[in-house]
Amino acid sequence: MEDHSDDNELKLVRDSLNGKWVLDRNRGNPSVRGFLETMGVSELAIEANEKGDAEHDTIHEINLTANELKIKKLSRVNDMVLEVTLGVEHSQPLLPDDRIKRTLATSDHLGHVRVESTMPTMNGVAKVTDIKNLVQETAPDGTPRSVYVQELTILNENTQKSNVTTRYFLPFEGVAVPTALTAGGNKKRDRYDDDGQDSD
Repeated sequence: MEDHSDDNELKLVRDSLNGKWVLDRNRGNPSVRGFLETMGVSELAIEANEKGDAEHDTIHEINLTANELKIKKLSRVNDMVLEVTLGVEHSQPLLPDDRIKRTLATSDHLGHVRVESTMPTMNGVAKVTDIKNLVQETAPDGTPRSVYVQELTILNENTQKSNVTTRYFLPFEGVAVPTALTAGGNKKRDRYDDDGQDSD
């Protein structure tokens, strides 16, 4: 008889931020309401974001090396990819008026990354600092596990309002398929395949 006692630990314990992570909705501040309010986003849009996050998993897939960072974010509301060279400022024009978003990512080691951004908001410019740290802890059942902790800080330079949101992510081993609504409102099928099993 084979001993699979370490299989679960191999999935739950990681030595870097690399891999797929799922938002823990039972811990920290899973909602980004405060962040969106500081940006000047409308209440209707915030409620739609909260509803989507409550009903569908938010997945972050991270690929971090000594020189590069790539983060794929999949959620019910928004699918996006950030891909930058560490230590090099990245500029990106944003529609509709091509205002510039500037991003600088740095990392002390493979269990840490800091992403600083300056971006246009509904009423000015915001400075955002997104710090991601790998933390080792003991789960409620006594087993060791890794947690990715995100500290998201925003300062609206126009209103001088600020907000700090802390979110926790757990290791995810399935295959995440894009889940966001398209601009036209058509739902993309969301599916997380784990060992060949589909679940909606």
